This record gives sequence, structure tokens and C-alpha cells, in this order.
Amino acid sequence: MLDREAIDPDLIATLSEAERAGLDLVARAHAHGEQLGLKRSTSYRHLLDRGADPTITVVVAAPPDRLEPLTWWFPIVGRVSYRGYFDPARAEAFASSLRAQGFETDLRPAFLYSTLGWFDDPIPRRLLATQPYDLVDTVLHEQVHETIYVPDDVEYNESLASFVAHRATLEFFVPEADTRAAAARSFADQRRFARLLAELSLDLEQLYATEREAPDLETKRARLLADYQKQRYAALDWQTERYSGFPDTQVNNAWLVARRTYLQRLPCFERELEGLGNDLAAFISSEREGRSPCRKREGQGAEPGAS
Repeated sequence: MLDREAIDPDLIATLSEAERAGLDLVARAHAHGEQLGLKRSTSYRHLLDRGADPTITVVVAAPPDRLEPLTWWFPIVGRVSYRGYFDPARAEAFASSLRAQGFETDLRPAFLYSTLGWFDDPIPRRLLATQPYDLVDTVLHEQVHETIYVPDDVEYNESLASFVAHRATLEFFVPEADTRAAAARSFADQRRFARLLAELSLDLEQLYATEREAPDLETKRARLLADYQKQRYAALDWQTERYSGFPDTQVNNAWLVARRTYLQRLPCFERELEGLGNDLAAFISSEREGRSPCRKREGQGAEPGAS
């Protein structure tokens, strides 16, 4: 917040043509979100220039024999399954302490966080010149967080923001057929990847349930992961290079639960939207009113089959 700069004419004059186009996209994306029923956002009126360095390093942890993320409680947001650090060295030190306790860890960069409308969040400069549909998708994702946030239900919050942002981005680019087609291919691959991870999760949970005490558990897990990362991945009809690094990724439980957080309830939201005649504004209204079958209720989980 201290490093942010107000986006005024003097600052705009220093930006490249692509970055100025990105600023225009940010404003138009926010307006599009408002038309669909998302709250008016006061974010992204300031710029944060950190060069190519990520703003935040995110740490996720899980036991070696369960797909259950370690969680932490914070005011306002409740219990969440990740910790963010502005200092990468502190993030690595924290992850090392968790590994020393026997947890598996995953560290990943994040270029922005939403403060859920409590502050005027700055937009990292490096995002302005990214793919237009990625920029619009990111802006709408964070606008969803400012509109709808359920404490203690990270999967719902992140899956919902991903789902609404993807659908709204496709609507946004209807006048630009080529960009919309590229976005559709990217989002289709994300749904395909979500299904692959859901199947992997089921197989891993079955393995842990039946072989937790087996001396060769790690060997069996490695064999299962290799099957998914090589054979099953290669058998799918990918339309983009978005997940081309998956076969060579060091996958563990923390890595899996971190990605699953954003994808877990997409099929449930698909069914809910279809039930509303694919009316995205009506879907957002339903979510804002708390009527979604994909939300966890007190004492129970989300709708059966949501994963």
C-alpha cells in the first residue's frame, strides 16, 4: 500500500501503449462486472511497480497421507488454507518449519491479493500488458471477492471467483471473436484440468484410506502420480499450453490441495448456472443472497457431487 502510485495523467504518460490499453480494460471489466450484479470496486486506481517480482509468496501445507490442507485463522476472513508473505525468504523459512514437522509444502507466487474492498488495492504494473483475457479474468475474479466472501470456506470463495470471472470474461469479449475464442480454449483446458485433478484426488484418497500403514505407500503414490502426469495427461485433448508443465511438476498433497481450491466446485456451479437458464446475472444474484447449493452449510458440506 505504501509503494502504490496514483494513476494520474502524469503516470499514464510514462506507460507503454500496451499498458495504457490494459488500464482501459481494467475500467471496462469493472463496469461489466457491475452490470452483472457485482459491487462497484474502488480498487486498481493505483499502480504497484515491482518489476517482474511477485508481490506475494503463498505457502500451502498438507500431511503426507491426507488431502487435507493445514489451515490458519485470521480476523474477518476466518479460517483459510494458505499463508501469504511479502518476503520470499520468510515464506521459505515458514515452509521449512512445516516440513520439519512432517508436512508437505507448496510455494507459489501471487501478483495480487484482494483486501475484499476494505482498501483500494493497487494493480501490479506487470499485469497491464498480459493477455487481454487474462487481465479481464483477474480483475473480475477479484471483483467477485469484493462482492461475495464467505468466512471459513476458501474452496467456495476461490472456485466461485474463478467460475464467475471465466463466464463474465467470455461475455465481455463477445464483440472480439478471436480474443473470446482464445479465452474459451484456455478456460476449457482449466475445466479439463479440474476433472483430471478431481480423479487424481479420488484415487489418492482411496490409496491413503487402504494403504496408509503400508511400507511401500510412497512407491505406490509415486506410481499413481506418474500415471496421471504422463499417460492420463497425454491422453487428453489439450487446446493450449496452459498446463504443459504438469508432467514435470513435483506434485505432492500440498500442491494438489492448493490447485484444487480454485477448481473443486466448478462442476457444481455449472449445474447451478444451467438450472438458471445460463443467466449469469441471475446466478450472481443467487450467490449474493446465499441460496447456492454449492456453499457449505453449518454442520454439512457442499452439495453432494460438488467435487
